[in-house]
This record gives sequence, C-alpha cells and structure tokens, in this order.
Amino acid sequence: MQKMSYKEKFVQMNKEANATWIIAAIIIAFWWIGGFGVYEMSGAEWTIMGMPAWFMISCFGSWILSIALVVFIVKKVFKDFDLDEEDEKGVK
Repeated sequence: MQKMSYKEKFVQMNKEANATWIIAAIIIAFWWIGGFGVYEMSGAEWTIMGMPAWFMISCFGSWILSIALVVFIVKKVFKDFDLDEEDEKGVK
C-alpha cells in the first residue's frame, strides 16, 4: 500500500474516475457500433450460432471488451492506497 499526501490521493482518485468514464464511453460506443453499425453496413442477414450477428457482436463483444478494459485499468491506472488521514506522528 502506498503512502500518499492528501493532494496526491485526490489526484489519483481523479485519474481513476476519468479512466472509468473513458472506458464507459468506449464500451457504449462499441455497443452502438456493434448493434447498429454492423446491421446497417451489411446488407445480408448473417448469423452467429443462430443469432443475428449484430446482437452477438454488440452484447457479447461489449461484455468481453469491458472485462479486458477493466483488467487493463486495474493494472495500469488504479493504485492501492489508504484513504484514512494520518497525523504528523503517523497515527490514525
């Protein structure tokens, strides 16, 4: 667990929140493009395992993408630190 100053904690929390919003926007964009873009671009009705391709790509693809992106931000952006404040002597 890292020791951080009060200001560093808020900077880190802001990074984590911004990364979460960016990933949410990426997943929503992928879902919309997968759902509507694939259906509109392909004139033919093609299927994956008996389901429409747009459904499989938008639903299951966004689920897999979200898992991959969450693993990425947990490893690269998030840090483990204590939210409690300590006084000068190091006592909580």
